[in-house]
Amino acid sequence: MLKHFITFLIILTAGLFVQSNAQTILAPDLQCAETDNTNGNITLSWTNPPANPCGAFVQYTIYASSTGAAGPYNQVAVTSQAATSFVLANYIAISSTWYFYMEANYNCPGATVLQSDTINNLNPITPNLVNVDVTQSGTVVINWDPSVSAQTHGYVVYYYLPNGNAVPLDTVYGRFNTTYTDLGVDPSLQSLVYTVAAFDSCGKISAYNTLPHNTILTAASSSPCETIVHIGWNKYINWPQGVQEYQILVSANNGNFINVGAVDSTKLTYDYSGFVDGDSLCIIVRAVSAADTTIVSNSNMVCMKAAIIQPPAYLYITNATVGLDNYIEVSWMVDPNAELIYFKLDRSNNNITFTPAAQIPAPVTLSQFNSKVDSTEDLTPEKNPYYYTVTAIDSCQKLYVTPYVKTISLQGELYDYYVSHLTWNNFELENANVLRYNLYRDYGTGFQLIKSFLPGTNEYSDSLFDYITDKGLFCYRVEAVYDINLPNGIYHDTLSSFSNQQCIIHRPIIYIPNAFAPNGLNNVFKPTIVYGNPQGYLMQIYNRYGGLVFETQDPNTGWDGNDRGKPAMQGGYAYLITFKAEDGVSVERKGMVLLVK
Repeated sequence: MLKHFITFLIILTAGLFVQSNAQTILAPDLQCAETDNTNGNITLSWTNPPANPCGAFVQYTIYASSTGAAGPYNQVAVTSQAATSFVLANYIAISSTWYFYMEANYNCPGATVLQSDTINNLNPITPNLVNVDVTQSGTVVINWDPSVSAQTHGYVVYYYLPNGNAVPLDTVYGRFNTTYTDLGVDPSLQSLVYTVAAFDSCGKISAYNTLPHNTILTAASSSPCETIVHIGWNKYINWPQGVQEYQILVSANNGNFINVGAVDSTKLTYDYSGFVDGDSLCIIVRAVSAADTTIVSNSNMVCMKAAIIQPPAYLYITNATVGLDNYIEVSWMVDPNAELIYFKLDRSNNNITFTPAAQIPAPVTLSQFNSKVDSTEDLTPEKNPYYYTVTAIDSCQKLYVTPYVKTISLQGELYDYYVSHLTWNNFELENANVLRYNLYRDYGTGFQLIKSFLPGTNEYSDSLFDYITDKGLFCYRVEAVYDINLPNGIYHDTLSSFSNQQCIIHRPIIYIPNAFAPNGLNNVFKPTIVYGNPQGYLMQIYNRYGGLVFETQDPNTGWDGNDRGKPAMQGGYAYLITFKAEDGVSVERKGMVLLVK
């Protein structure tokens, strides 16, 4: 039939360009060569062409060859114009395989006689499968190549069983109809295996193809404690050169399918991580033929909602500052969309060994800004700085740890009379840039800024000479002023971190005169106490015989030289002065003073 059509097309085309009165005689449509093995006959069947008007019918000529499609052929005449079949007796005794084609002959000199397709008496050739594919609507489509046998009338589609047998599924008519859609199955439940066979109009059927093709069954799963979807599938079988690769196609939130990765033919799993919590995902695995990359097989579509424990996108310490009562407050920022169960505050004095300082339950609704006061009794920020880290923990026991922050430890001593010497360490925090250090002093009237320093200066000697009339208690703090600039524009600000309060007590300086004259300029005997702020003050004056002549508990009251209301005699008198200084140390002074008249 195909040969007939091509020849007719060539002649018709040529007739468009060449003036000709030649006639074309169509051939019968030779459809079937059926063998009867009981008697060795072969029966040919055909459909007659329209009668040719150019002349009288002569015969149908059958051409037969037992050596192959290329011939040589012998001729058999059928003289009945109405005949649609003819029996070739005992042909099987000559050969088991025969090839046939036909012509219709009319008395039309100069006419072009066309030939039918060449068929044989064998069963049709088994067709080759192209692919088995699953559509996104969930149907299975089977594709195959047309059978090379011209007498093919249609195809039988089968389910191929694991034992090698096949169960007929449906029939497709027409040699060039080579696609079938199986609407009666669910390819998401199991991998389905298909094969095909060809049949002719005689009812002869080829063997079904023993290289069946199967659907790809894809499954996917995820765990709330993983940010991965595990994808697995079965192997696609029986492409001539096998599978070149498996592609993983993902649609997120009803978007287009995107190829997110590929693996070679030896791998049947893939871990996908390109999603966030709550994404609606649909997944398809696609096999690509190594022989022809335009030929593919798609799996069933797996859809799921990604429900994972959302990790924090960021977690940073923003500050650690020491309070006036030596507590330390640590502040941090965390992604409020994270799903956490608690925070852990860890402390170290060497940045090597950290110990737990606090555990803070995470609220159901996270705050972006968080803080915790470390007020444990063993804190000594005046002796050394502390390092802190914050750890966030989710219900999967995954840990997310910040870089450390280092507090400022201010230390000081009385360097000399009227001089305090102060030293401090650098404030350290990732993403922070220290602008300056401010030094504050409090001598009883509140903290006042006394000096600012650029980073790199970590000591200062403070003169106290202008404050000799005060109590002698001087307290200091250092403030680090810094810019913090977290990555990706999360947070930017100028903040402060304070050191501990370091107090220096200036021990009392006592000036005691060695003589006085009641009627002169220096007419009262009493000590001058600098930085004293004496507590429990007592001054006693004794005569040469050990008798008490004067006593006072008021450091501002002196001896006026009288003894029980009468002027005392000129001469030396013993004194004893006792009190407790600001820091609780007992002070005692004793000696002789000369009363002059």
